[in-house]
Amino acid sequence: MTGGMSSFVAVSRVTDLFKAFGIERPRSRRLFPPWDLPLVLRSMRILPYEPVGDAVIQDVTRKAVFLLALASGKRRSELAALLADGHRLQFARNWSSVPLLPDVLFRGMTQRFAHVSDPWTFPALTPFVGHAEPDRLMCPVRALRWYLDRTRQPPLRGPRSRLFLPFADRATRTTTAMFSAWICRTIWRACVLEPENTDSANARVATHDVRAFAASWSACNHAPMVEVMRAAYWRNATTFVAFYLRDLCQQREDLCSLGPVVAGRQVIRP
Repeated sequence: MTGGMSSFVAVSRVTDLFKAFGIERPRSRRLFPPWDLPLVLRSMRILPYEPVGDAVIQDVTRKAVFLLALASGKRRSELAALLADGHRLQFARNWSSVPLLPDVLFRGMTQRFAHVSDPWTFPALTPFVGHAEPDRLMCPVRALRWYLDRTRQPPLRGPRSRLFLPFADRATRTTTAMFSAWICRTIWRACVLEPENTDSANARVATHDVRAFAASWSACNHAPMVEVMRAAYWRNATTFVAFYLRDLCQQREDLCSLGPVVAGRQVIRP
């Protein structure tokens, strides 16, 4: 009993100590995005991503992953759990949307075990932009179509059921670290190729920033809060406001100049 009481007191003191650290040096909240989303999206219209038929599979993968991360607002673990099941992955007529479904055994961080994930339906930009407009190059459905076409060869995909495949032949499936590397490299490459944008080039890049962008851009354009919460699997708005809400005033004009963008499973038309 004495040993158990001593352990309880020790844990209580450590907890109080960390609370004191938080009071003395509270965690600073980042209201402004550390990098430029319009800059990254524009980079996907040119080399090395376009023309997509000439791009290497690594760049086709990075573009598809980034656009789906923005379009869904999901965590990297949720993206890694997506399946390429031909019976469930059926594009809508005229390629206007596509439903994606994670592994039935997968549960997100805030999902209850008894809750079965519904398909995530991603709309395409095709109904909103012309075939010759550069905006179509930022469509997640188009990027996914090209990715599937490039990875459908049996020697490449084999029996693996997950949607995204690792680059290395020795790896059997993707990991969350791989998704972080793909997304961060996409952002970093766009910033480095823009020498005048020194702030973004020196910024600290994190995968969660894309999730924050998706939710914030949806909310900024008057998307119903219930839809923002549903797309991200948040149970209430407190999590979004406290950790993910970003001030997009500085980037709003550039974002609007891009035209329609898919974010949070909605087509945002500023």
